[in-house]
Amino acid sequence: MSERDHSAGDNGAIAGPATTTISVTATTAAGRASGTFRGLPASRTSRVSQAARAARAGRTARFRARRRTASVVAALAVALVAVSGCTGDGKKDGGASAGSSAGVSGASDSQAAGASSAPAAAPATLVITPADGSAKVAPGLPVMVTAQGGTVGSVIVKAEDGSLVDGNISDDAASWRTSGALHTNTKYTVTATATNAAGVETKSTAAFSTAQAGKTMTYQVNISGLGRMGVGMPVSVTFDTPVKDRAAVERALSVTADPPVAGSWSWVKDRNLADGQRIDFRPQEYWKPGTKISFFADLDGVDTGGGRFAIQDVKADVTVARSLVATVDVKTHKMTVVEDGKPDSVIPITAGEPGRDTWNGTMVVMDRNSSVYMDSRTVNYGNEYQGYYNWALHTTASGTYVHENPRAIQFAGKQNITHGCVGLAADGTAKKFYDRVIVGDVIKVMNSASATVEAGNGYGGWNVAWDKWQAGSALAAR
Repeated sequence: MSERDHSAGDNGAIAGPATTTISVTATTAAGRASGTFRGLPASRTSRVSQAARAARAGRTARFRARRRTASVVAALAVALVAVSGCTGDGKKDGGASAGSSAGVSGASDSQAAGASSAPAAAPATLVITPADGSAKVAPGLPVMVTAQGGTVGSVIVKAEDGSLVDGNISDDAASWRTSGALHTNTKYTVTATATNAAGVETKSTAAFSTAQAGKTMTYQVNISGLGRMGVGMPVSVTFDTPVKDRAAVERALSVTADPPVAGSWSWVKDRNLADGQRIDFRPQEYWKPGTKISFFADLDGVDTGGGRFAIQDVKADVTVARSLVATVDVKTHKMTVVEDGKPDSVIPITAGEPGRDTWNGTMVVMDRNSSVYMDSRTVNYGNEYQGYYNWALHTTASGTYVHENPRAIQFAGKQNITHGCVGLAADGTAKKFYDRVIVGDVIKVMNSASATVEAGNGYGGWNVAWDKWQAGSALAAR
């Protein structure tokens, strides 16, 4: 007779050749099979079989067991349990593992499972700050979520208008905090999840509201509403009061360009403002025509320093138009216009007379007006002129324009006779140039006896070396 395989579907069969192996399979709580025992010699196995037949025939069979070791007695006990492990209807018990386990250890299923299973992991606990129900929370404070006994999964901080607040998770995933400021006088809800070591998820929510700002700050963005601009226009933000915490403000400002550019923010001392009231962003080189620029100031609720909060967010989109750069040579009295990299035209001009020299350097058209009232008294020139001048392109905060000058008919291309502006003839030349120029176009002046225009005198940032410009950022590496 061949040795028979004992599986979970064949619990009670004991058979074998001259020496039999009785295999008892006990399934542990972890699902592993264990426990194979050596059994009795053939003679003892035969007597067990005879006793079973005698019992079925109604006879009583007695056996005189020889002295054997404890291991043999134990094996016999296991064998007898295995033989009787059937259901009452004569079918084999489908729970072979449970029956075998009982025969080996004498312990119940629950005891066996308890002995081999680790305690269940406790659920993770979430701590949200500000706490649920908090009111008049300072907008400058961060929202923080901490997981105890687990790791942070997802966190959503949503304002009542549906806008979301950005945030970052820690390297060990044990905590999360907002990276953007909260708005003033706004209700927020926080929904967070965490997971424990066993993968069980915990969810928690909290609601709170922020305080109204006491001391406030407003600001303006130069590209708002432009639609399109020239290649020289920086993104400029001016504040109604000086910013004390420049880094906090700068972190809330973003410029996205398509295609991407190398660019930097730099704090600029505006000619007409206090230090800390203006910050500009410009690329390393002029913008490329067709570039799409998106600006976002996530400043509402940002503490700009000393408890003074910004109270608005601003978003602005603009597209860079064709490139137009006009270079004024004061010595030759000519202005050369280059459009999209190609020379276009040369226009006779008259610049500032000696002692009233036109600024040197790169300037940008700040605004344009078909007619501007100019008064010499505003630039300390006494009563030398007052009146309206046509086709005016504004290039510096100190009052420099490229505009129509009635005397240019006589002096353009020959002599410099202005108070510092660049004059064009009133024979249609000034209007023609005005019509083709847009805000953000570049006007460069060379060979003047004057100093170079400063960064804060209009948009003179192009006159600052790139490394120095980058150093003007509050977030630059020191």
